[in-house]
Amino acid sequence: MKRLAVCLFVLIAIGGAGTLAWAAAGGDKGKSDKSDSADTAGAAGGSAGATMDELDLSDTKEKNVDEAGASAVKASTTLSWQDIVVVPRKRFLKGGRFEFAPFTGVSLNDILIRHYVFGLDLNFFLSNAMWIGLQGTYYVKALTEREELIGLQYNRIPTLNKYLYGGALNFGYAPVYGKFAWFNKSILHWEIFASGGVGVTKTEIIPRIPGEASFTNLSITPNVALGGRFFLFDSLTVDYAVRDYIVLDKFEPTTRTAAQPIATVKANAEGKMVNNIMFYVGVGLYLPTKFQYKTPR
Repeated sequence: MKRLAVCLFVLIAIGGAGTLAWAAAGGDKGKSDKSDSADTAGAAGGSAGATMDELDLSDTKEKNVDEAGASAVKASTTLSWQDIVVVPRKRFLKGGRFEFAPFTGVSLNDILIRHYVFGLDLNFFLSNAMWIGLQGTYYVKALTEREELIGLQYNRIPTLNKYLYGGALNFGYAPVYGKFAWFNKSILHWEIFASGGVGVTKTEIIPRIPGEASFTNLSITPNVALGGRFFLFDSLTVDYAVRDYIVLDKFEPTTRTAAQPIATVKANAEGKMVNNIMFYVGVGLYLPTKFQYKTPR
């Protein structure tokens, strides 16, 4: 019993000592916190009394910032995807429209005879990049100085044919579309296209013997072209192209003699393939004159 009483007394003593230590620590901390708070409040009070204008200015700035933030949030709620333009739309739409395109040009690759062409393209655009169309051409021939010099220098007269007119069914595709700044004043839109088709060309021989009869041919004529367009208005473009007309033609035979029947001359005609490369420019008028976008920006 005596040993039990001693142990109980020791435990009570240890507990009491711990309680006193905890209370002392808490009291000092509370006193320190109160002292610090009082010091801070006193300093703040002195600062408030000394610099009241600075505090008013700070409050005004915070108020302005809050008002600007509120305005930004309000403005953001009124925005939509239609107000955000990442890629501008095309300046010109061609799908479902007809194009009437008169043009004029000149041959490039024949040094003996030159042909000037006047023609018309009638195209229908299946989409904004593909079309099908008809082309008609009328030619005016002009012999060059080289043709005359050949006869004088070599005592030979070259065998030549002149083109009269032609027609073709063509298909086209425009794989490239772009734009550039025009003197930093406006944006000019353009495209590059490739075209090809097949048709016929009416040709006529130029007899080597003056006064002799001539004959004509209706020659199968495939063609290929590379060109471009500049879009000026909603219904007007400027077009240009280099087109190779591959004429499967027939020429006057070199064995022809004077007064030989023209039927015999034509029966002995020599067939050759000729590349008639033309460069031409023109304008395109589109109908209907207006178009409407079917998709948002």
